[in-house]
Amino acid sequence: MAKKKKAGYRQGNGKLSTPLAGHSRVGKALIPPMMTLPGVSFQSWANQRLPEMLWACLTVTVLPRAAALSAFREIAAVGMKYRDESGVAKAKGWSLNQSALPSQPVEIIECIVKTVIRHPLGYAALRPLLLLESLPGKDIWRAMLAATPADDDWRTLGDSVLKTFDHQSQEATDVRWLSLLFKIGLGELRFPESLREEWHELVEYPNRGEMASVRPFIRSTEMSFSMGLDGDEKQSEWPEAFWKECLDRTQCLPMPPMPPAKVDRSQHDFDAFATQLKDVRDALIDHWACTLATSGVDAKHDAVFGFGLFALSCLLEILAVPNGFGITGRVLLRTLAECRISFAYLVHCGDDAMWEKFRKYGSGQAKLALLKFEETAGEKPRFVMKATLEALANEDFYQEYVQMDLGHWCGKDLRKLAEDSGTKGDYDRFYGWPSGFVHGQWGALRDTNLTNCMNPLHRFHRVPLPSHRLMEDSAPDAMGLVNSMLDDINFAYPGFASRLTMAARAEEISESSEVPSEKQ
Repeated sequence: MAKKKKAGYRQGNGKLSTPLAGHSRVGKALIPPMMTLPGVSFQSWANQRLPEMLWACLTVTVLPRAAALSAFREIAAVGMKYRDESGVAKAKGWSLNQSALPSQPVEIIECIVKTVIRHPLGYAALRPLLLLESLPGKDIWRAMLAATPADDDWRTLGDSVLKTFDHQSQEATDVRWLSLLFKIGLGELRFPESLREEWHELVEYPNRGEMASVRPFIRSTEMSFSMGLDGDEKQSEWPEAFWKECLDRTQCLPMPPMPPAKVDRSQHDFDAFATQLKDVRDALIDHWACTLATSGVDAKHDAVFGFGLFALSCLLEILAVPNGFGITGRVLLRTLAECRISFAYLVHCGDDAMWEKFRKYGSGQAKLALLKFEETAGEKPRFVMKATLEALANEDFYQEYVQMDLGHWCGKDLRKLAEDSGTKGDYDRFYGWPSGFVHGQWGALRDTNLTNCMNPLHRFHRVPLPSHRLMEDSAPDAMGLVNSMLDDINFAYPGFASRLTMAARAEEISESSEVPSEKQ
């Protein structure tokens, strides 16, 4: 009996993800399992909750961990003063958030400051708060710290955000634990008897239980409170004010684009490869002559060799340095993938009528372009001549007898053609992602012309590159598609043996690059 497929699998980076088969199809959308759960809402640790617990993020970053956790326990215990006789919180919704502290008893901030500065590094931990003009209750913090921020405190602030930005990092988990511990101190977070062990693990963290399960429990429980389960609180303006001030007062540090990994550049000995391409093209033309049976219209013969010559031309342009590494290479790779699939479908699934249909569809497209060209007001497009469109539209029949089809040439989408022709593997590998470069989709824009800012105080936002980055070489994949098309030419008209080969590696781009260290 076959083993039941798991809903997800772990990637090399340890992340659990759902394979395609685990997604639900709704119309043309593939929905991951988590998005099918009712009432799903999104909460951002980095955008909202990190700035709210900034004082704690600074503390856990600057102080040794044991000292920071000890301070957190002492601070959380203050909540016990605000319970009633039955142990229930007197003031529901209190927290240790930066925006909430000024409106709560001032002794909570006093406890935070006195507890943290008791450590020799305490002032260095809390002093960066005073850099921020928009800090809620800044006058209170300034009076209690009685310190003047230094320029180097920006670096401390940046290091703190860097270490707590990932909501699953050790430092972020410690801060999120503090939020829960304060809720327990207030009496607002209570556990049923069935979760008694979980209560002990949380209170005695990190000294009890398996951290592999305790840490996720802390994060999920803390997140439940952030989702408004403890009251419908108005969203504070402080988090966005914090990020805006950091953006305005610190500089961007653009990350250098990653170089392509181990790219074989030997194929870009353009003269040598152009010679090989010319030899294959000459052989293809010779085979065309050997298989030519009529001077009349032969839709199959013309299309078979037209596909082959067109594919070789696309590959030649990809190999022109550095097209294979750029946007052009991906656009042409997508073109070759579509040619490969359409050609394979015609060769293996089509009949004479289908070859005729393919040809007539192309004539109709030429006629459609011609009519639009003629009807265009003002400046005409320059990438094509009217005479070219007229010749193509009228080549087989006078254009008045040429039908224009606005759908697909065989009434199927490319995916269906791939499935029917046995080329679904090529469709999956080479069509989807390159299509984004053809259509100018976000992924292509982001991949080629934007990088991340390495300043953690800017939330690692996107910044423009001076020029678009070189990507992995598309030439080897393009060559594989072209060789597959040459195989199909041989299937349609046997006796054609010429294929393209990749030269041995001569030079590599190093996988490593000099990346500046994060600094504020």
